[in-house]
Amino acid sequence: MFGFGREKGIVGLDIGSYSIKVVELKSKKKDGGETYELKKIGYEVLPHDAIVDGTIIDSAAVAETIKMVFDENKITNKNAVISISGSSVIIKKITLPYMETEELAESIIWEAKHNIPYPYEETNVDYAIIKPIREREEKNLDILLVAAKKDKIANYSNVINIARKNLTAIEVDAFALQNAFEVNYPEVFKEKTIALINLGANTTNIVIIEKGLPQLFRDLSIGGSFFAENLSKDLNMGFDDAEKALKSLPVNDIQAEQLQSVLDINIQSLLEEIEKTFVFYEASSKQEGKIEFIYLSGGLSKLKDLPANFEQKFNIKTEIFQSFRRISYDEDKFDSIYFEEMAPFFGVATGLATRKMEK
Repeated sequence: MFGFGREKGIVGLDIGSYSIKVVELKSKKKDGGETYELKKIGYEVLPHDAIVDGTIIDSAAVAETIKMVFDENKITNKNAVISISGSSVIIKKITLPYMETEELAESIIWEAKHNIPYPYEETNVDYAIIKPIREREEKNLDILLVAAKKDKIANYSNVINIARKNLTAIEVDAFALQNAFEVNYPEVFKEKTIALINLGANTTNIVIIEKGLPQLFRDLSIGGSFFAENLSKDLNMGFDDAEKALKSLPVNDIQAEQLQSVLDINIQSLLEEIEKTFVFYEASSKQEGKIEFIYLSGGLSKLKDLPANFEQKFNIKTEIFQSFRRISYDEDKFDSIYFEEMAPFFGVATGLATRKMEK
């Protein structure tokens, strides 16, 4: 069910709480490796409250938006891979003694029952070996255990059916983000310890990777909507105006100093939550546990001076994640300015689009 590998001919469909993003790529073999060219891309804002706290409330509106973004961007491929995240998705890194495949599958069921805070019968479970054993002497397997509540999967699968698309796989946001990073920053991915932070509307995904090996995944229930709600409450403005303010658009009767004061408080709350994850990682890491780079994506990453806020808090070089850094495109068909402005929004969709459908 979940995507750890990559499969051919799939549209990456990122159903966010604020917007729908779609990406279709064409893969090519080059110099013994693989490169990607952009075929189609699309972005469409969802009606307000169509998705609340990661749950699809208005399935018809979400399905209609999916159909719209496919139709308007002339995407004829109906094979889509989606992703999920949030409190209904659990990712745990576990270590087990080396064992054969059949025995391992039985052990995974036992581990799932003891590591997942939901009844096993209510979840779908998958796993992947992070680092294959090369020598029997190593004796241990590092494994990513993933579980998602069946009602969450049904909630998202249903809307794909209504939109008349073919659901080929369900990923996890964090894995899709990692795939996109590996494609676009291969030299950093293999050699450095990095934190990928995807700042969505309702959820912030954090992935920490050490030299190509994922070490920690965490979803925080904080994002752009949290900021907008606080701005709306503290500055007595409508939610729509609060969203405009987050995009640095002018809002009547609001002084820049007032706005910045509230934003600073919310940014501090965000950084403190992320700091807890960093401290946990450093305390549990077998290596030095030092994060060398931070890459920000998602809608909230566009907030003015946010990379500088991260650098000041953590003393770690921080930059915006460029989702199309190593993905070619026809400049006669696509606007390069669009990619510069929209790149942070497409991290998950791009990662999903790198999968390939099994033949």
